[in-house]
Amino acid sequence: MQKSKDILDNFSEKFPILDRSYNLYQQCADMAKSEDNTLRKSSEITVLEILELIVIATRQSKTDKFGTLKQAMRKLDTLKVFADMAKDVKQLSDNKYGEIHESLDSLGKMLGGWLKATNPANVPAKQA
Repeated sequence: MQKSKDILDNFSEKFPILDRSYNLYQQCADMAKSEDNTLRKSSEITVLEILELIVIATRQSKTDKFGTLKQAMRKLDTLKVFADMAKDVKQLSDNKYGEIHESLDSLGKMLGGWLKATNPANVPAKQA
């Protein structure tokens, strides 16, 4: 098990966005922990999907990254809705919601910057 932790540490050094995603997963796990809490389970799954897409993007070419990062951004938007719902139905305290919202914003900025950097429309055409 130590080896997989080393892999995460190595990735995290190169890609701090993975740390943010991992921390967000831990925060989502703090939602009300009743067994039938579908909102918490859906949130955890969505964070894992975001994390998976980020890992995939780290291994893709610049042209392929753009589509993968767009998917991750859509998942992040879904997660923001889930967090709002959890707060509204009192599954998150105001403090915990604030922490999660801050993490979502931070992750969104990181994803947005990466997305912008890989956007094919931003790549200058090669000169002949």
